[in-house]
Amino acid sequence: MDIDKNIVSSVDAVDMVLGSIAKPIVEKTASSVVGNGTFMSGAVKLIGAGMAAKYGGSNRVAKAIAIGAGMDGSEDMIVAMGAKVGVNQAEQTGGGVF
Repeated sequence: MDIDKNIVSSVDAVDMVLGSIAKPIVEKTASSVVGNGTFMSGAVKLIGAGMAAKYGGSNRVAKAIAIGAGMDGSEDMIVAMGAKVGVNQAEQTGGGVF
């Protein structure tokens, strides 16, 4: 898998909504196996997103799983980086970065 290629070829609003629905399902399912909020869990979920996109075809279910796993894997990486620099997710207020 080339890192510079798109994981999902085309994404519309329906795909994004379905991916948002799939994200917590992927998170709950994968967390019991690879954990949550670590670099390792993020990497595994991002690899899973790439595999779902590559081998799942272009149907909406495969796209939703790829998008959901990609979002959750990215979130895990961001949380892990925040923990590494001493940012506690619980300390953030307002749900924003700034």
